[in-house]
Amino acid sequence: MLRVLYQSEEVLPLLASEKKSSNEVNVGEQVIAYPIAVIFVLISKFLEALGANGIRTVLALYLRDDLYVSESLATIILHIFNFFSQFCPIFGAILADSYIGNVKSISFFFVLYAFGWIGLFATSFPVPVSVILPVIVSLLFIATGNGSIRACVTSLGALQFRLPEQSDDLAKYFSHYYFAYYAGIFLSKILPPSIRSHTKCFGKSDCYPAVFGTLALIFFTSWMVFLYGKLYYRREYPAQENIVLRVCGCMKHAIRTRLSGVNLNKAHWLDYSVDKYDVQFVEDVKQLIKVAQLFLPLPIYWAMLAQQDSSWTFQATQMNTQILGYRLEPDQAKAMGPIFLFTLIPLWQYLVYPVLNRCGIFIHPLHSVAIGGLCSAFSFIFSGFLQVQIENSPPQTLHIIWQAPQFMMLMLGELFLSIPGLQFAFTQAPASMKSVLTASWFVNNAVGNLIVVAITEFKFVNLQSSEYFIYAIMMFASMIVFTIMACDYIKSRISPTPSDNP
Repeated sequence: MLRVLYQSEEVLPLLASEKKSSNEVNVGEQVIAYPIAVIFVLISKFLEALGANGIRTVLALYLRDDLYVSESLATIILHIFNFFSQFCPIFGAILADSYIGNVKSISFFFVLYAFGWIGLFATSFPVPVSVILPVIVSLLFIATGNGSIRACVTSLGALQFRLPEQSDDLAKYFSHYYFAYYAGIFLSKILPPSIRSHTKCFGKSDCYPAVFGTLALIFFTSWMVFLYGKLYYRREYPAQENIVLRVCGCMKHAIRTRLSGVNLNKAHWLDYSVDKYDVQFVEDVKQLIKVAQLFLPLPIYWAMLAQQDSSWTFQATQMNTQILGYRLEPDQAKAMGPIFLFTLIPLWQYLVYPVLNRCGIFIHPLHSVAIGGLCSAFSFIFSGFLQVQIENSPPQTLHIIWQAPQFMMLMLGELFLSIPGLQFAFTQAPASMKSVLTASWFVNNAVGNLIVVAITEFKFVNLQSSEYFIYAIMMFASMIVFTIMACDYIKSRISPTPSDNP
């Protein structure tokens, strides 16, 4: 699988070097095996991703066709659901890093998660009154649970490795994590629509109680796998203080001291806080800010990625989905994304990367993120041109295969942006702030969903095709800003002089 190995001071390959790796690491006479606990983390993540993304797969059509809301309102509800799912990692990260650790945090939020699943399943049965409000409440519980465990699960798996001895295995872990995550996503694009369309209940051709009941069972299985893994998880040592509040306090004190007029000739503005906070903590905050600010141009990418479940699904409903005599459900067309990703990863690892390696070409992870952003921008150019053809053609005449180029480019974006970006966030984070910085990566996703809500709600353009082109232009602009910031960061890491300038 794709491996991304980051070292702090050099321009690095996207994949790990050709150094031979195995499932065991020799340290003197001691053998360090690949942690068994990670297997439970990955299996639980696979099942949990299948359940949560199964909701995303069918939610837009469920709201439109079963609860009879408009497409625009269905889009807004979906992306608000995604917003909470991506914003809540910060709460789980604070609880994990500052107070009770990842295992206890995940256990707590799994309970909240379960209440949401029970509510969604119960409200899917036909009743003579509107259930839109209890459905939204159930979705809120699910989003909060799903989001709050997200950063904790990622960090929990990574913390099972002994560093630096198992740095290669840690690099593989992030690829394994994404493989498990996308395997769940792939099945979530196939299984729920198939259950819905092939099961009839209560006089309806689409049986959503069967869909949500199946997904709930998958969720509870994920919970049981995680609980069994408690026998193997390493003991954690949380900071026993609110890291986020302490970081904010450090920055606040530094600003106040600097504005007080005292001229201490500090090299960095955060150095003004060393009279109250220890030097190492101040250095950690500097690193946290340096990495987190790199994420600022990225929300538009997440806004584009999230539209596989909304605007691209509605686009598929306007197309011919017959393939070899079989009618593909519109929300099953999204399975093209994971299929392309599973194909691109080995092609990159076993074909493209070896050629680049022989030519002495190495890609820094931040450069990889920029490449992924550009690929994503082109995906929306393709979807825009496709939408123009749909708008100028009779309904359902264009074949669904014409969505393939946009999915391929978007998955290239995942290959080059999401996988290296997530590991970069973890490996570059100070030891006491790994879950917090990982959570900030996911918070970008939340902001991206708010961008979709804003553009959908305010109707800046009348045509869907024009909206796609707007996203592409915004992505190109964001990548220009990101590339400038990334180059500055890389230069600061390889510079022999202090990098923290005022």
